[in-house]
Amino acid sequence: MGDMRVLLAFEEEYRAYMEAMAAAIRQFCSEVEVAIVDGGVLEAEVESYDPQVVITSSPIPKNPIDEQLIARIELSPDTQEPSRFRVGEKHWEITNPPLGETLSVIDEAKRLLRTSADQEPFGAVKKA
Repeated sequence: MGDMRVLLAFEEEYRAYMEAMAAAIRQFCSEVEVAIVDGGVLEAEVESYDPQVVITSSPIPKNPIDEQLIARIELSPDTQEPSRFRVGEKHWEITNPPLGETLSVIDEAKRLLRTSADQEPFGAVKKA
């Protein structure tokens, strides 16, 4: 199984925040590839990078990219506004979430990715 890919997409003014988060993810979540892009090119980057997890500073438009993600995090730059989290079928919101919340989402996404990878071969390799 290949590494899990996490894509961070933020506006330019949050670049320092984004770089710090990418560094933390690389440090705490081994086997995770992290890429950083400008928020304006999110859809194109999702198509080319094919991440399992996307972390953005603005709401992801409801479109096909959401369907292919295991997890999605919309981090609100405003500490008074809730950030939104989704892993698999679970959704929740937290105002001013700690870094640990993001890392736990990535861990859960890794677990789901492993589970789906483990299940795929059964139907495919059975010989009559």
